[in-house]
Amino acid sequence: MSSSDRIKLSIDPGTWGPMDEDMISLDPIEFQSEEELYKDHIDFYQRKKGLIEAIQIGTSKLNGIPIAIGVMGFQFMGGYGIRVGEKITCLIEYATNNFLPLILACAFGGARMQEGSLSLMQMAKMSSVLYDYQSNKKLFYVSILTSPTTDGVTASFGKRVIEQTLNKTISEGSHAAEYLFHKGLFDPIVSRNPLKVF
Repeated sequence: MSSSDRIKLSIDPGTWGPMDEDMISLDPIEFQSEEELYKDHIDFYQRKKGLIEAIQIGTSKLNGIPIAIGVMGFQFMGGYGIRVGEKITCLIEYATNNFLPLILACAFGGARMQEGSLSLMQMAKMSSVLYDYQSNKKLFYVSILTSPTTDGVTASFGKRVIEQTLNKTISEGSHAAEYLFHKGLFDPIVSRNPLKVF
């Protein structure tokens, strides 16, 4: 599902107000693979997907309640870079300053290697402002993990990695969403259609 489709599914019709649409990806380390330049790769995805980046942020209403919302799209390079981190940070700061509930829908594989450690550093920046939003300001935050969402940390605790490292067999289904839900790792598993009313 694209980020645009998820936005339409998640908010009240006619209430979407996009933010920071002019904030686009850069090529800070002038990354070049054998096939193409990174900036050409970004241009290709911008034309193909009709988006400028892998996240759309903005304000909206959900069941009549004003919210700040960010929706990521895996189809745009599958990961996050500097600009995605900046957009999320700006959205969280906006929600904090305006006392708005915050919703972030995640669909990512991790930091973009083409932007080096600058991409990875976004995690610390986003976590810092989100900590202030939740812990200091006590505002309402909902994190929606969509498919596909992966990351290096949880991937290193995956079934195959554990079995190869410990030389032990792990029970089938031990890393499925339902199993992790029953163990308290996250709140309910909800199909996307009733998510808005949930």
